[in-house]
Amino acid sequence: MKYLIIGAGPCGLAMAKSLKYAQIEYDQIEADSALGGNWLHGVYKTVYTDACKDVMQYPDFPMPDTFPDFLSQSAMLDYLNQYADVFDLKRNIRFNTIGVWVSAIEGNLWKVHFQDGSNRIYKGVIICNGHHWDMNFPDLPGKFTGEYIHSKEYTEPDQLKNKRTLVIGSGNSAADIACEAARISSSSVMCFRDSPWIFPKTFMGVPLARIKVKNVPKRLDAMLVKILIKLTFGKHSLYGLAQPNHKPFDKHPTVSEELPYYLKHGRILIKRKIIKIENKTVWFDDNKCAEFDLIVAATGFKLSFPFLPQSLVRTDGPNLLCMGHCVYPDYKGLFFLGWQQVRGGIGALASEFSKVIVDLIKVEEESGLPSGMIFKSINENISSTNLYGSKEIYSWIKRHNYKSLVRVSKKLKKICIHSNVPTIECIPDNISSTKYF
Repeated sequence: MKYLIIGAGPCGLAMAKSLKYAQIEYDQIEADSALGGNWLHGVYKTVYTDACKDVMQYPDFPMPDTFPDFLSQSAMLDYLNQYADVFDLKRNIRFNTIGVWVSAIEGNLWKVHFQDGSNRIYKGVIICNGHHWDMNFPDLPGKFTGEYIHSKEYTEPDQLKNKRTLVIGSGNSAADIACEAARISSSSVMCFRDSPWIFPKTFMGVPLARIKVKNVPKRLDAMLVKILIKLTFGKHSLYGLAQPNHKPFDKHPTVSEELPYYLKHGRILIKRKIIKIENKTVWFDDNKCAEFDLIVAATGFKLSFPFLPQSLVRTDGPNLLCMGHCVYPDYKGLFFLGWQQVRGGIGALASEFSKVIVDLIKVEEESGLPSGMIFKSINENISSTNLYGSKEIYSWIKRHNYKSLVRVSKKLKKICIHSNVPTIECIPDNISSTKYF
């Protein structure tokens, strides 16, 4: 029996390669006609990566030296296709295939129903469907009669040409689209309530991911970031921005070297709050109004799993309520990869974490226990956020290696046998308080 990977984006490809080299049989489905995930269908033509190629690439497949530090959509797609070709991953991908329903059945197995009416039973399902596709629109205070789109529906600069453009949001997509509008639109306005921390892509010409400061305690990270911002961006007040109400890592940072430039040149105006909208006129909380032809909602995405029953959609906003970054405590064979919003590139991290999922699969098959049950027994907390630094997850991976997990699973299985605890059920409180690491 096989495992099923849902999605063939950067995370799905990394997962496929790890399963293949662990000699674990799998199928892979992809709703689109080609691989790439968000890089195929979810970005605008002028996009470039915010993180440099060092952290966007898979560790076992370095990007060519001819690639620039920051990559375009076409370069990323070329690289992902090269990766799939070199490791012969495409033969297992069923393109134009949608899994419409996934359910747990007897024997700790999973039944997957496909859009064409067929179904198949799998030993487990690994969900890599991404988190940049289910568009989140804000509630507008009134009816806007101009063009209203989500940032995901923005594909090329011609959509902005000669238009009075309002961008709602302050993240990376919002900054990119507002800067594009500053070049070719009649006007460019950004609206957000809380100012973002604005990071540069480089410092003294060096991409941030290449700047390594060894042996720095975690508590000093925020201080170093503030020093970096002060040396590059300066004070928010110099750009007509309010000081952020949050710490630098409490929200995903905005990485842009163009936004400060256009703010300084008056090509982008900032508004804090929309009070009301009538036709094409928008009133703001500074008692001023303006007419717009286009509103772009760069307001993020919902974390969605439309193919799962409601009991398995355990989300709190953008956060997945899971253990060990990828599993539930009461089910075997169900794994999630790539749902977090991670600072830094996803390629290297996806590759490393896919190996963790392979370890968890092996531990589940050897012990008969859900891996989430094992995490619960060592007091692993349920995830409380979707925001992580890659350094945090690498540190977690190092602490939760295969040997440690096997050791815990063996002790836990003995306890379950002696206590007559069914291994598929949630672990009792008196067992979860025991630590084995």
